[in-house]
Amino acid sequence: MKKLFLIISLFLPVALFAQQKTDANILGHVVNAKTLEHVSYINVSLKGTTIGAVTDESGHFHIANCPVGEYVLLVRGVGYKMKELPVSLEKNKTLELNIEIEPDVIALGQVVVTATQHAISRMESPSVVGVVSSRDLDATGSVNLAEGLRQQTGVCIENTCQNCGAFDVRLNGLGGAYSQVLIDSRPVNNALASVYMLEQLPTAMIDQIEVMRGGGSALYGSNAIAGVINVITREPVRNTASVSNVTNLVGGNSVDWSNSFNASVVSDNRKAGLYIYGHNRQRNPYDRDGDGYSELGLLKARMVGFRGYLRTGDYSKLNVEYHNINDFRRGGDRFDLPSNQAHISEGGEHDIHCGNVKWDWFSADGQSHASVFASTQYVDRQSYYGERDDGDPFGNSYGYTTDLTMNEGMQYSRHFQRFLFMPSELTAGVEHTFDFLTDRNLADVDTLQQGISIVSAYLQNEWKNDNWNILLGLRADQHSMLDNPVLSPRVNLRYAPSHHVVLRAGYSSGFRAPQVYNEDLHVGAVNGELFKLTNANDLREERSHSLNASGDFCFHIGKIEGDILIEGFYTRINDAFVNELLFDDTTAGYLIYERRNEDGAEVKGFNFEMRLTPAEKLQLQLGGTWQSSCYTGEGQEWSEGKFEQRMERVPNVYGYLNATYTPIERLQLMASGTFTGPMLVYHSIASESKHSAAIDVEQVTTPSFFDLTFKASYSIPLGKRTALEINAGVQNIFDSYQRDFDSGPERDASYIYGPVRPRTFFVGAKLII
Repeated sequence: MKKLFLIISLFLPVALFAQQKTDANILGHVVNAKTLEHVSYINVSLKGTTIGAVTDESGHFHIANCPVGEYVLLVRGVGYKMKELPVSLEKNKTLELNIEIEPDVIALGQVVVTATQHAISRMESPSVVGVVSSRDLDATGSVNLAEGLRQQTGVCIENTCQNCGAFDVRLNGLGGAYSQVLIDSRPVNNALASVYMLEQLPTAMIDQIEVMRGGGSALYGSNAIAGVINVITREPVRNTASVSNVTNLVGGNSVDWSNSFNASVVSDNRKAGLYIYGHNRQRNPYDRDGDGYSELGLLKARMVGFRGYLRTGDYSKLNVEYHNINDFRRGGDRFDLPSNQAHISEGGEHDIHCGNVKWDWFSADGQSHASVFASTQYVDRQSYYGERDDGDPFGNSYGYTTDLTMNEGMQYSRHFQRFLFMPSELTAGVEHTFDFLTDRNLADVDTLQQGISIVSAYLQNEWKNDNWNILLGLRADQHSMLDNPVLSPRVNLRYAPSHHVVLRAGYSSGFRAPQVYNEDLHVGAVNGELFKLTNANDLREERSHSLNASGDFCFHIGKIEGDILIEGFYTRINDAFVNELLFDDTTAGYLIYERRNEDGAEVKGFNFEMRLTPAEKLQLQLGGTWQSSCYTGEGQEWSEGKFEQRMERVPNVYGYLNATYTPIERLQLMASGTFTGPMLVYHSIASESKHSAAIDVEQVTTPSFFDLTFKASYSIPLGKRTALEINAGVQNIFDSYQRDFDSGPERDASYIYGPVRPRTFFVGAKLII
């Protein structure tokens, strides 16, 4: 970390005085190519520099004191196709431009960074990248990351605990432990924060969510076997502010409300900007079956943060981001009493500090880009898991856990007009990740300490022209818990025979190290007894090999515009991790599940996605996944002497749909739904011998669920820059929800599946200034 700031301090004074007053200016306006109406809040910038502007309410822009020479002007904004214009800038001269941009109704021109570590159009990306924009988040009424991911192909979100409400995200049939969640492309989220992170990150901080399915270890290291979820935080682009509220009535009787605010300030010369945001949420417990024990627990959460930038020169920029999360949650019963007075209680309070700093430099010829970065996250958790029986505490577990993660490194990329046989983009980088975890059980002085250090280097080259992309990449990770470095290669091909057809194919490898993961730090209860996960002494790392192939076809038929994506995927995992119950270890009232290696596992299937605009005011989107996830050996032991090859909690069929209709300018009607097919889950049944390891386990095949939501929103203009947006609707209209929850203090808290919420009514309002 000290070395990083030393490097920045050496370059910063040079950069600050690198700017010169040239009086070479660009001014003009941006209009919609179809309607010829002026378009506000469009980014206009010089490619390869930090210089740019945003169109005002009338669609006009002005960029002063540009560097002299030949440049490319980038014009892009949400809902429009990116446009590049060559410009020639001369000293003491003003260039006036009238720019027309085309609407991007099916979002083919969205800019993504996850696939290659540099900005590229989604259709030009060598890997398939799904995108959830800030506009999509607003349209669906999403208030956190978990809700924002529901409308993505190959993604399945579910609640995995009745008590604490832990979430899991599955990509292409693999659980959350196989996916890497990034913030601004940095893997800073540690094992402890990952337990509840999907629900903790509010959409107030999110500009865009990028989902890259398939192995991502070649760029992002360990745990990216199933893919990568990259949260791009909002950057200040104009002076604005907003406050909003969403109030939900869960099941018709439990209140869940969220308040958010944000404000953005940008200096007149656009050399500096600051975006601040905050979020507050409170949810009352929800008891579905009336037994006095919650299916959705009590939740009190707040978050504050900011992101700012400083242009340190025409070709350099400093970005800083920080956020703090305080999250208290509790499930069980007797919420009016302390946790240790409940019949059963599980919960905890998290205090999370996370931040990153990044300095970017671009060469004057626009061919090189270097960045130096550092990120850190510190998590402090106080937790309680336990019960009371006839007034006598048993198995009470007070815990105190801390986790510190740091990631720092450098990256350099260079564009070559020709390297060997065609133009290319070379990217190289080094980084170091350190994580130190301390988990202490105060009841039996059981303390876990784990320190991890990972030194990584990666190199990739992407050859590309109008028709072809050929990407070769290799990453080396020296993990402190492994004897030898792990090499993760990557190969991606993209062929576009026309502007309407894109074919892709790829191979990548990945790994998971034998360390403590987030599920180890989530302690649950079965039959009133606590259980934990531990690692076997001889546990080896998992290694994976992934293949994928896809076809992306866009079409225009009259006024109808659409896009169809068909993708096949296959992942082979060697030495797959499985959990085995150790029946003979019940000291201190705990059941111990041990993670060991299985021979292997295979995941294969197809994804389908379609975007369609049958009419100017109507947009349709749907996607689906058909897949299977199985162990290749004898499988996981789910009961004594009984093994199962199928992976649990993985439906073979799942998908989503979304329809948006705008009958008049300010009114929007939206219907969205998610379908979850049958899947295998395990149900641990209370035994007659209380506080023993004699537990009966049964296999359950769940029914199918279809969670349909309807939302209507209307925008009321209150002034030139001010508007009030109001909305209302119903989530899970058909109340497609689990019907066979366990009841009472001896319930299996992990026996939960299907949609996260029952039928829920909601209203909301947002004031934009």
